[in-house]
Amino acid sequence: MKFIALNSILFCCCFSYIRSQESLRISSTGTDSVIVVDRVILIGNSHTKDFVITREMTLRPGTPITTELLQYDQDRIYSLRLFNQVQLRVIPSSPGMADLIVEVNERWYVFPFPIFGIRDRDWAKIYYGVGLLHSNFRGRNEKLYTTVVFGYDPSFGLAYRNPFLSEEGMYILDSRLTYNKVRNKSIQAQAGLENFDERHFSISLSIGRRFSIEHTVWLSAGYEIVDISDYVPVRTLSPTGKDIFPVLGIGYTYDSRDLLDYPGAGTLVQGSITKVGMPNNDVDLVRYGIDLRRYTPFLGTFVLANRIFTNVVAGGKTPSYNRTYFGYGERIRGHFKEVVEGENIFGVSSELHYILLSPIYFNVNFLPSEFGVWKFGIIAAAFGDAGTVWFRGMPFALNAFLRGYGVGIHFLLPYSAVLRTEYGWNEVRRGEFIVDIGTAF
Repeated sequence: MKFIALNSILFCCCFSYIRSQESLRISSTGTDSVIVVDRVILIGNSHTKDFVITREMTLRPGTPITTELLQYDQDRIYSLRLFNQVQLRVIPSSPGMADLIVEVNERWYVFPFPIFGIRDRDWAKIYYGVGLLHSNFRGRNEKLYTTVVFGYDPSFGLAYRNPFLSEEGMYILDSRLTYNKVRNKSIQAQAGLENFDERHFSISLSIGRRFSIEHTVWLSAGYEIVDISDYVPVRTLSPTGKDIFPVLGIGYTYDSRDLLDYPGAGTLVQGSITKVGMPNNDVDLVRYGIDLRRYTPFLGTFVLANRIFTNVVAGGKTPSYNRTYFGYGERIRGHFKEVVEGENIFGVSSELHYILLSPIYFNVNFLPSEFGVWKFGIIAAAFGDAGTVWFRGMPFALNAFLRGYGVGIHFLLPYSAVLRTEYGWNEVRRGEFIVDIGTAF
């Protein structure tokens, strides 16, 4: 779920009361020479354990210092989403050696929080609620939270994530228990009748192995119940109107992106195989997913972002709640509100970003320090999207692709929030205005 951070809204109301702070600077003294790291000194992490920060860093004692690695490490630490601001400085300590000072400003880490957002990137599907979050449990970047959500697709959830089963951070645990009342998305399952709700109950456990900063492999196991009281064939595979099945998965991630909230450089490669159900049961299928993203900076102020992804199914019948769509989570700008349904999906996107205002930081002096450092930046963008969905037995046809293109302005806001305002056109130059939360990819 995507949340609109409260202080993102307050920013517009309180701008006149905040004092501009000098934007991030990284000392470049000797950073492109043979100077190497002597010591890494951490400042400001009163709650966060040192190893949570150093695990994200490529610069370690004995490593040659470069401006590129300084910027990369700074961005990786910020992407932990534990800090309002991260600054790296190089201080000479002896001939050919320098201390690396890492100074952070911690965010507040335990609080009840309001929940407000939109489902399927559709402003007509508003949800709201409340949650209790500990985002840095024991100072180890462990996430422990519970949520109660009302409005569109109400839900209840409990979750716990531990990225440090060992102090080295090699093993990751992720566990979840959720209940969701989901409005049916399938056009075919509705079949001209009154739409219906699905009740999903699921429990899952994942174990991951992190081999380096970039490489992670994970295994998951879970159990799910999908209950539809108003049974009609196709809505569930079981004639009782209730599908009960295990879910097993394996996946691999390569992630060298600098900033997770709005990447400016790096690559993401994700692949997964998910077994849904068991042989000889009502539900028995396999899904294969691939997601490739590349962010290439050039000429100092430009970034070219590209994505290609697919998710295809094999095995038994596909229930309506396990189908793929454009028009919900995945969108073709220019066809933003158009819903198309299938069993398989394929999409490509490109964005050209131009930095209008590099992220700057403001001190809000009347707030506690955990809430008192706000980030703000502006990016201009041009984009192009294309994609298609299809059912098994149908051809994968290029002439079936939906296509769109357009331009926009993106706002980088406090607490890693992103607000996008865009205008897109489809193949016949029909235009539409888009306001969305988070990056397109």
